[in-house]
Amino acid sequence: MKRRPLIIDGAIALFLSVLALVLLWYYWEFSQPVHPVLAIVFTLAVILPLTLRRRFPIAILLVITVLLHIYRLLDIPEGTATAYALLLALFSAGAYGSRRWRTWARGISVGSVAIVLTYLLFFRVTNGTSLFSYEENELLGRIANILLNLILFGGAWWVGDIFRTSREREEENTRQAVINERVRIARELHDVVAHHVSVMGIQAGGARRVLPQQPEKAKEALSLIESSSRQAVSELHRLLGFLRQGQKTDELSPQPSLQQLGTLVNDMKEAGLPVEVKVEGVERSLPPSIELSAYRIIQEALTNTLKHASATRATVTISYANSAVELEIVDNGKGLTRTDGQQIRGRGIMGMRERVSLHEGRFETGNVPDGGFSVRVTLPVNG
Repeated sequence: MKRRPLIIDGAIALFLSVLALVLLWYYWEFSQPVHPVLAIVFTLAVILPLTLRRRFPIAILLVITVLLHIYRLLDIPEGTATAYALLLALFSAGAYGSRRWRTWARGISVGSVAIVLTYLLFFRVTNGTSLFSYEENELLGRIANILLNLILFGGAWWVGDIFRTSREREEENTRQAVINERVRIARELHDVVAHHVSVMGIQAGGARRVLPQQPEKAKEALSLIESSSRQAVSELHRLLGFLRQGQKTDELSPQPSLQQLGTLVNDMKEAGLPVEVKVEGVERSLPPSIELSAYRIIQEALTNTLKHASATRATVTISYANSAVELEIVDNGKGLTRTDGQQIRGRGIMGMRERVSLHEGRFETGNVPDGGFSVRVTLPVNG
């Protein structure tokens, strides 16, 4: 129905039209107020506009309301399919109409239906019978008729609002899912590119400084730059390949985890930042999402240390508790200063904070009293 709404609505209008014409033919012998061609034209005019009920919901409701009132005043003997048409138009105005006009249009439609129905049942003289000559039971029956119609139209109004709310919620969920996916991809791209480019930049700077006196060390640094660039390209290929797969899962390369922490430590050491890793508690496997987030947080914290802290060493402590894993990354650098505070608190810190928030954990950063900077993270582990 979502893919071909016009065809579906056309089929509904056609079905109601056929039903209306069959009922018109069946009841025609009991009442022939107008020429049969005029009756057929009015019957189709009331129902066929439903084909465009989603494209022009407010206009279609008002058109069907006016035509149906004329239809009733002409005493054309068909009151079932055409009533369904108005109910469907009322529902569609609520489900698809603009917020500005849908309440007004539905109010006009339901109000006019009540007025016309009241006139037809009580005030129009038929065969010498008027409001003042009805029997008590007949009068109560006509009042019940009006109330029943108001309940039906009120129900169509209410269901239209429910459908619209549900559709808007679905659209919002879809939009939020797209935003979340974009944030996730941006976070992954930042973590991959920032880390490798930072390492390559520092290695390139070191190679430039030692090139005249120590060409062998410069050659070694260039080799490390080549290795880092290849890793970055490999990670980018994995992410771009994931995007091209659409709804498929990311199977091009395993996501990094704490098991790859040794490689990260070696990269930092080669870039000039010795890193010590401490493990407290009983080491155990963690859910993949926790493993990935923990690795990326440590990677980003060490990258920030390498770029901004002027540190000579860093320590990574991983503590395994019963219901959480705690991370602490501490360096002996200059700490957070006013000059580089904005850089440190840029996308890297924001990405770490988002990863922790995703798992409803705790995230803290700050200067160390004896000098340096620390990042402290607690990631809850269910089960």
